[in-house]
Amino acid sequence: MILCKSRTDHWHTRPHLFPGRNGRNHIRKVSADAILREACKKLEIEGVSTHSFRRTALTRMSDAGVPLRHIQAISGHKTLSALERYLGVTEQQKESAISTLDF
Repeated sequence: MILCKSRTDHWHTRPHLFPGRNGRNHIRKVSADAILREACKKLEIEGVSTHSFRRTALTRMSDAGVPLRHIQAISGHKTLSALERYLGVTEQQKESAISTLDF
């Protein structure tokens, strides 16, 4: 799950999903914001933020069945309740959950 710079990099040797310039720390929020803002400007996309990307990534991991404790470790949320506030729930997911009930 770690983004690698080359084929010789291995995800398990890198501690951050989005490493910073030197590779030892994660990318700073201000840097990520600037990179995304510039890319969106070039593509003429509006209404996008690093927060929306983060929320979408965490929700997709949850939807794919990744255990919440793993997502919590990746995202850096201190508590599961803080993480759960980030995760989106769609109408389809609610309907699917309800359909598992036998009446």
